[in-house]
Amino acid sequence: MRGLESLIPQRKPSERSEGETKESVFLIDVDQITPNPYQPRREFEAGALRDLSDSIKVYGILQPLIVSKLERDVPGGREVKYELIAGERRLRAAKMARLPRVPAIVRHSTDKQKLEVSLIENIQRDDLNAVEEAEAFKKLQEEFGMKQGEIAKRVSKSVPYVANTIRILSLPQNVTDALKKGDISEGHTRPLLSLEPGAQGKLFEEILANKYTVRQAEERARELKPEDKFKKTNGAKKVKDEELAELLQRFKETFEVLDAKARTTEKRANLAVHFSSKNDLRRWIENLLN
Repeated sequence: MRGLESLIPQRKPSERSEGETKESVFLIDVDQITPNPYQPRREFEAGALRDLSDSIKVYGILQPLIVSKLERDVPGGREVKYELIAGERRLRAAKMARLPRVPAIVRHSTDKQKLEVSLIENIQRDDLNAVEEAEAFKKLQEEFGMKQGEIAKRVSKSVPYVANTIRILSLPQNVTDALKKGDISEGHTRPLLSLEPGAQGKLFEEILANKYTVRQAEERARELKPEDKFKKTNGAKKVKDEELAELLQRFKETFEVLDAKARTTEKRANLAVHFSSKNDLRRWIENLLN
């Protein structure tokens, strides 16, 4: 099977070495192209699309779309359609500009590759909001069985980045809606995720009402956290041992958990492992038992 790199343009045609085969670009009717069902992006800013459409009217489409060919038998012959892999903005803008055809490169791809390419294309252009990115990571994890380490490698991010992004989906709907609309930033989700649901709702309302910065939200989150019962009854302190901290980080990356914390006393030690959902916990335990 060809790797993901076979779907993503690596070099411009002018940069190809002598003797290399150039890919063919075809003009395809826009009506023959169906959307990518694995497109992670759901929001397309209308003004930016209009600007791109105006540019296309003058200069045309400078970078071909990438599509896969779909064929099926129909009464009287064989129907040919194309499914978009990359270039959703260009296709939408071309339709706005009333172009009858668009330039495209035809490539074979799996469903997994369609999601990966769309995700990478959007991440490279900073086109995804945090919720769309989290949903795409989650889909790669659940539908295609990719581990967080593999996802991180594919999108050139760290494992903690992938894990923390997925955690956003555990927030209430009203919070993720506010994040998508830009009422709060991705930075505000970190202090929100550190709280229990009741305090989480309180902090969210305060962020909106008082227009807290991320730093102010973090300070308020510390005030809303309940006193650590384990610390109160056993005199335990958070472990600050550098070697143990490094081991905890390796543990999180190796076993792909969202967070892990350790506390110790002279007579006992405690390890707390955190997951974004019950399903994630169940899947993690099943993997350990297999």
